[in-house]
Formats: sequence, structure tokens, C-alpha cells
Amino acid sequence: MDRRHFLSLSLVAAAAPAVSWARQSAPPSFPPVDARSVWLVGDSAPPDPERGARRLLELIQRGGKLRDSYLANGAVAELEARFAKLLGKEDCAFLATGTLANHLAARVLAGDASRVIVQHESHLYRDESDATQLLSGLNLVALAEGRAGPSLAEIRAAVDEAENGPYPLRVGAIVLESPVRRLKGEMIDPALIREISTYARAKSIKMHLDGARLLLAPPGYDIAGTAALFDTVYVSLYKYLDAPFGAVLAGSKADIAKVRDLRHRFGGTIYQGWPCAILALGALDDFEARHRAAFAAADQLFAALQARGLAKLKPAPNASNIRELVLQPKIAEGVFDRMRVAGVRMLKPEGGIVQVYVNDTITRRPIEEYVKLFTG
Repeated sequence: MDRRHFLSLSLVAAAAPAVSWARQSAPPSFPPVDARSVWLVGDSAPPDPERGARRLLELIQRGGKLRDSYLANGAVAELEARFAKLLGKEDCAFLATGTLANHLAARVLAGDASRVIVQHESHLYRDESDATQLLSGLNLVALAEGRAGPSLAEIRAAVDEAENGPYPLRVGAIVLESPVRRLKGEMIDPALIREISTYARAKSIKMHLDGARLLLAPPGYDIAGTAALFDTVYVSLYKYLDAPFGAVLAGSKADIAKVRDLRHRFGGTIYQGWPCAILALGALDDFEARHRAAFAAADQLFAALQARGLAKLKPAPNASNIRELVLQPKIAEGVFDRMRVAGVRMLKPEGGIVQVYVNDTITRRPIEEYVKLFTG
């Protein structure tokens, strides 16, 4: 806190002696956001309009063909090509929202079939107001309630039920979300994805990956290899790639051509997407390096806490960027307020366990500083 701000708060306090005891005893608020602010919750620092505007101007001044027209050419085309290569697909389309990306992928892949298998905890099933059912006439069959993904046996049973009922129906697509937001970012085991993909291809069932947070998988995760098991893949642009909105959907040229046609029919071909595209492109340039540095810092922090007997990391073989720390009672009691005073955002421990989100803001401070905040 700077001296002027401290004095102004002191004057306010002096001029208000009648403040209630409840207000006096309230925990201190977070200090103003600055270059040392850290978020151990969320996929990145929250959007900062002023910082975003400066970054946009900086990227514009680098030159190049930036402007698109109704999402054709310019930075949008460059972004689409970049993600097509990253995900190992023939083509890629920019869309304004992930909701639209998932919806159009399911519709295109299902074709004339009416059934689509999804996870019960998925965004497509739980967060899109039945848009896929109402606008595209698809019947979403939800499996694996409370779990990251369905087993192959569950998928086989759902397909058999559709095909062998009194009025046979065809399953046109399987949609899997990984990481799963509702389940602490748990990822579906790669071996299970391979099993499901092999079965789906043998049955001529298409596969879509809701990979909104796919790039948040731990360093070394085979993103292109995973994407190869799906016909289409969606990735979010705003959760951790600095764009104000947007999504990309990659797949074959034929499928993405259908997506672009439907995008227009659904009113999603906005006039210009270049501001979003160049911000995402700028973030991609050094994303992998920042991502690796963040995970390395988190590993150092977890190891230091464990070495001092302050906390243990819960085993999570399929975790993405969210890990759970089991804290010693004396540590758990006041760590949230200590972090708050220091300008480190973190969830409150529940039952002695706290979720720690790994993102690049963790590298803004030395590891020993976090250890001291945990220690008290």
C-alpha cells in the first residue's frame, strides 16, 4: 500500500469513530491490483480493460494484415491456421462463443442421427439451456453423473439401447469435455479416450472434444495426439489466452465448411473479429513457456510445503491446472486472510483442503514468499 493511500484510509477512519464493531472486525480487503498481484484461483488473472487496451495497441503497431471482414482473412485467418496446425486438423473456424462451437460441432457430426452421447457434468449438457435439443433437435444422452467421463461399457450400453430398441435409433456423435470444469478440472484418462475413439470409429460414430481448457493440461501432455482421436476440437480464447471473447473449432475441411455455413445462419458471423484474434495470437507466442514456468513454480511450492510438513498434495493423476492441498490445521486456520492481506487471491480451505489453480501469475513472486504466507 502506498503512503498516500494509507494516509487517506487513516483519515477516513479518524473521521468515522462511530463505525460499528462488526465493521471494525471485518477482515481486511485485498490491496489494489498491481504487477505483484497473484491469483491462485482461476485460469488466469481477470481481464483488465486498461491493460488489454494497451496490449491491443502494442500488437496493432507491429503491423501486418490484421483486419478481417465477416471473419474472413486478416488476423482471424492467421489464428485459424495457427490452431489448425496446433491441433493437427485440416481447417479451423473462429466462433464468438464456446456454446456455439459445441452446439455446431454436435449438429454437424451427428448428421441425420438424433442421438448424441455426452457427460452428465459437461458444459454442453448443463450450461446451454437445452440449446442443442431445442435448436437442432438432438437428444442428448447424459452418462457418468459425478464422474469425469463415462466408461466404454456405459457408452456401449447407450449405443446398444438406441440401436436395439423397438424403434431403432442411431447415435451420431459422442461429445467429451476434458478438462471437466465441474470436477475440479479433472481430465479424462488418455487410455479411456483411445478406447472410446476406437469403438466410435468402428461404429461410424463421430467424436467431438470440448477442450475449452485443453491448453491448461500439464506440460508434456500430448495435445495433438489427443485431438487426433476426435473429429472436431473446440478451444476457448478468453479463459487464459487474453482475448475478450471467442473460440476456435478445428476439424476436417468438409466439417468446418458446414460449421461456417451454420455460424452465419445462427447469427454468429460477426463483422470483425480481429481485436480478439490478435490478442489470442499474441498470448500464444509465449504461452507454452509461461505455462511450463507456472507448473514448475507450483511444483516447487508444493514440494516446499510438504518438506516443511505444512501440507500434502492429494494424488491426482488426471489433474489439469487445479491441485488440492491438504493443509495442517494450524495452517488452514488463517491462510486465507494472510493471503488476502498480501494480495494473493485463493479459495478458502474447506475441511482442511484448498484448491490451488496453477496459472502464470504464480511466477510473479518467489516461492519462499508463498511458503511464509502459508506458514503464518
